[in-house]
Amino acid sequence: MKRENHTAASTSAMPAFLKKLLCASAVAALGAFAPAHATVLTFENVQNVVSSTLRASDTVYNTGDRFMDQHFLLQVKNSPTADADDYGLVGAQIRSNNAFACTITACPSGGTGSYYAGLNDGALTLTSTLANNLFQLRGLSFAFIAPTPGQPDFSFGRLLLSGITSAGAAIIDSRDFPGQDAGGNFTFASFGVDSAFSSSVLRSLTINACLYDEFGDCQVARDVTQNQAQFAVDNITLAEVPEPASIGLMLLGVVGLSAARRRRAGSK
Repeated sequence: MKRENHTAASTSAMPAFLKKLLCASAVAALGAFAPAHATVLTFENVQNVVSSTLRASDTVYNTGDRFMDQHFLLQVKNSPTADADDYGLVGAQIRSNNAFACTITACPSGGTGSYYAGLNDGALTLTSTLANNLFQLRGLSFAFIAPTPGQPDFSFGRLLLSGITSAGAAIIDSRDFPGQDAGGNFTFASFGVDSAFSSSVLRSLTINACLYDEFGDCQVARDVTQNQAQFAVDNITLAEVPEPASIGLMLLGVVGLSAARRRRAGSK
């Protein structure tokens, strides 16, 4: 009983400014852990990282080129099985109404505005430029890009997602490409990311494609894919993860609330 009275008296003697600080910390911490604001990469206003091979106005990308969409850095990469010195066109920004682009490759239907096209077995890696570089994937739209129009309507392959978590572990998810519409065009569909992937805190995300071989295995080997593992992605929805400092701030707020609760209990 004496120990309880001593605790109540000590808390009551807490300076007023410290009480206010603790309460403010609790409110701020609760705000930090509210549902994170989603960032949607729509490829409408990207900014190229200008280099000797990439101009600010370019919309096609070679191996190693980079561009920004909001605060995410996207790097265009070659096939994971390509030779180290292999270099070439592996990505592009395409507008859905760009008739010329769609004569070169079979553009998917159902897209709006611009989307990113992974071409010739290419891949795309996303990283955050915020202080802690952490994010979560909530979903995206995807489609198959056929090498030429008039392809039959069956499953050619899958879109592959490969993430590196904050702990350095690898995590993967994949989905079959959606089929065609009434006009014979491959269509965009929503990629329903599984719960294990969507709940993982990521440091990087890589997107590429595989194609089915005659045995039903989805391959990324270039002797099988022959530069035809191509994909379109749009509306990549990402959630930012709070800074580690926010976690400490929340704990400080919890301490303040607990002290205030003890003070009220002791005064009764």
